[in-house]
Amino acid sequence: MAYNQTAVERRMNFRRYSIGLLVIMLGTYSQYIFGIRGLVYGTLVVYVIPAIIIYLLDGKVILSKAKNNLRSALRYGFGYFGVFSAAGIALALLLLAILFAFDPKIGELLNNPNPLFEISPDLAWFMLLFSFVIVGPFEEFMFRGFIFGELQKIMGGRHWLMPALASSFLFSIIHLYYLLLFGTASVIQFAQIIMFGLGMCGAYYKSGGNLIVPAFIHGAFDATSFLVVAIPQNPFLGLQLKIVLILIGIFVGISKVVGR
Repeated sequence: MAYNQTAVERRMNFRRYSIGLLVIMLGTYSQYIFGIRGLVYGTLVVYVIPAIIIYLLDGKVILSKAKNNLRSALRYGFGYFGVFSAAGIALALLLLAILFAFDPKIGELLNNPNPLFEISPDLAWFMLLFSFVIVGPFEEFMFRGFIFGELQKIMGGRHWLMPALASSFLFSIIHLYYLLLFGTASVIQFAQIIMFGLGMCGAYYKSGGNLIVPAFIHGAFDATSFLVVAIPQNPFLGLQLKIVLILIGIFVGISKVVGR
C-alpha cells in the first residue's frame, strides 16, 4: 500500500512515530532501569500507560481497522505465522550450529533457568490468561498497529517487508531479558522473535489492519509456554500444543498463502 504524503505530513508522522516509539521503549526498559517489580506495576508501566499514549497519538485509526477482513485475517494470520515460524526454527538451528562450532560450551548458556517460568502452577495459570488478555492484544496494538503501521506511512511506497523487518527488530530488542539470561546464545531467541514479528506484520498488512487474529495467535503462542508450568504432571502438553499451533500455521501457509 503506497502513501502519498506532503513534506509536512511526513514530518508529522515521523514526530508522532518518534514519540510513540520512545514511550514504548521507556515503558519496557524502565523495569530494568528502575527495578520495577510486581505484576500490577509492571503491567501499568510496560503495557497500559504506553498503550494509552499510543491511543492518543493514532490509536483511534488503528482500532477502527482492528476487526477488518476477519476471514482473510485468519488465513493470513495463521499462514504467515506458520511460514515464518518454520523459517525461525530453521534459522535457530543454523545459528545453534554456528555457535557450537565456535564455542562448544554454548549449551551451558542455553541451560540457564528462565525466571519467567520459575513460578507456581497457580501463577502459571494466571499468566496463561494474562497472555491472551494483556500480552497479545497490547503488544500487537503497539508493535503491529503503531510501530509497523506508522513505519509503513513514513517509508511510503516501499514493500511491506522493509518496515516489517525494521519493526520486528524493534520488537525483538524489547526482550532484553534474553540477553541478560543467555548472553551470546540469546541470538537464537532474538532471531525467532524477529521471525515471529514478521509473521504478525504479514497478517496485519494483508488483512488490512486486523488486530484480533494476530493478538489471539500471539496470546496462544505465549500461553503454551506457561502451560508447561501450569500442568507439571504433563509438562510436554504445552510444547505439544505449541508444535500443533505451528503445524496448523504451516499447513495454512502452504495451502492458502504460498499456494496463491
